[in-house]
Amino acid sequence: MDRKIVAGVAFIVGALLLGPAAYFFARLDAEGELTSLRREREALLSRAQTAENESASLTRQLVEVKTAGSRTDHSAKEIASEVDRLAREKGEATDRAQQAEADLLKARNEAEDLRRRNEAELDRLKGVLEKHGIYEHLSAEEIQARMADGEERFRRAFEGKDKQGVMKAMADLQKLGPSAYDKCIELWLLAAEDFGTGENWGKGANTLGLNFQEYVSLISNFELVKYGVTDPKVNEAFRINSLYGLPWWTGEPTSQRAKLAGDALLNSSGYTSVAAIEALKDIPDPASVRYLSDYLGKNADNADGRRQAITVLAQKNTPEAWAAIEKAAASDRDERVREAARQAQLTRDPKATGVMITWVDANGQGALAGIRVGDIMVSYNGRATKTLGDVNEAKKTVAEGASAPVKIVRGEETLELTLAPGQIGINGVSVTAK
Repeated sequence: MDRKIVAGVAFIVGALLLGPAAYFFARLDAEGELTSLRREREALLSRAQTAENESASLTRQLVEVKTAGSRTDHSAKEIASEVDRLAREKGEATDRAQQAEADLLKARNEAEDLRRRNEAELDRLKGVLEKHGIYEHLSAEEIQARMADGEERFRRAFEGKDKQGVMKAMADLQKLGPSAYDKCIELWLLAAEDFGTGENWGKGANTLGLNFQEYVSLISNFELVKYGVTDPKVNEAFRINSLYGLPWWTGEPTSQRAKLAGDALLNSSGYTSVAAIEALKDIPDPASVRYLSDYLGKNADNADGRRQAITVLAQKNTPEAWAAIEKAAASDRDERVREAARQAQLTRDPKATGVMITWVDANGQGALAGIRVGDIMVSYNGRATKTLGDVNEAKKTVAEGASAPVKIVRGEETLELTLAPGQIGINGVSVTAK
C-alpha cells in the first residue's frame, strides 16, 4: 500500500484512539512525510521540466535533423541531377568529338584532293607559261639544269650542222631569262662567226646554212636585246647586232626602242655608233631626232658618225632636225661634217625629184664621173630614179661592160654624166621637189 495512504490512515486512527497527544505526534510525522513528498514532487517537477527541456531540445534537434535531411535530400537530388547533366554533356561531348573527328577526316581528305587538283592545275599553268616563254616560276637549280641541257643540245646541233636544232636550243635558252643571257650570247657568237660578222657580215663559212631572216631570228627575246644594248660587259659584236635589230621589234614601244638606241649612241664609239644611228633612222619615234641632235652637238671624236647623223636627221625632216643640221653647218669642228650639213640643207628644198647623193666613194665610178654629195640623180640609162631601188633596177638594163648615161641636177644646173662599168660607189636618199 502507498505510504501516503498508510500515513493518513494512521493519523486518523491515532487521533481517534490516542487522543490529542497522539494526534500531535502523528501530525508531525505526517507533515514530515508531506514535506518529503513535496520535496519529491519538486524533484519530480524539476526532472519533468528537465525532461521537457530535453524533449524540446530533442525536438529542435529532430527538426534540425529533418531540415538537414531535407537539405541533404535536396542536395542529393541536385547532385544526382548534376551527375545526370554531366553524363549527358559527356555523351554530347563524345558525340561532338566523334563528329569533329569525322569532320577532320573529311577535311583532310578534301584538302588532299584539293592539293592534288592544285598541283595538277599548277603543272598545267606552268606548261602554259613555258609555252609562252615565261620561266620565272623555275627555281635557280631548275634554271641551271635547263641551261646545261640547252647548251648541250646547241653544241651537239652546231657540231652536226643541224640548223633547226641550233635555232630551237637558242630559243629555249633565251626563255630562261636573265640567268641564261650570258650563255646565250656565248653560243650566239659561235653561230654569228659562222655566218659572218663585222666587215665580213654574211660572208662567213655559214656551215649551218642560215639565211638572213634565220640569222636575225636567232635572238628572239627582247629582254636579251635590251641586255645586249645596255650592259657594258656584253660582247661588242652582240651589242651591234642588238642595235641593228631594234627597229624590227615592232611589238615593243617605239619610245623604249628609241631610248635604248639613243642612250647607246651617246655612250659609244666606232661601229657601235653606226649601228645606233641606223637604228634611230628606222625607229619611227619623235625622240629619235632628239637623240641624234644631242649626239651631233656633243660628240667630239667621231666625225664620220656625225656625218651619218646629219644624213639621218635630214631624212627625219623635222624643224628640230633641221635646226641641228644648221648648227652643225655653221660650227662643227670638222670641215667634212660642216660640208655634209650644208649638202643636207640642200635636200630641205630640193630642185628636183630623185635620189640625192649623200655619200660618194672616192674610188667608185660615180666619183670618177663627177658625181658629188648633194647632186640629185634623176635618171639612169634613161630610166627615172626616185629611189636607190630604181637605180639598182636601172643598172640591170645596161649591157655587161657598157657605160651608162646618168642625169644629175646640181643647184640650178642639169648635167649629163657617163658612168663607166663597175661599182658606182654612192649612197643617197629620196627627195621630192616642192
